[in-house]
Amino acid sequence: MKITKDMLITDALALDPGLVPVLQSHGLNCFGCPSSRGKSLEMAAESHGADINKLVADMNAVLPE
Repeated sequence: MKITKDMLITDALALDPGLVPVLQSHGLNCFGCPSSRGKSLEMAAESHGADINKLVADMNAVLPE
């Protein structure tokens, strides 16, 4: 499965909890916030000024084949 910008943060982390450092490297520390349950990666990136396309690419690079 691949990460997409419309995925919820919690759904992405359910695929691989090892994605937390990638989120942090893009300035997203909201993986522990209650709002992460209803916030898409795109919404989180936008609210933190992160490049969603780079974030998704970096997250997918970490996922196992």
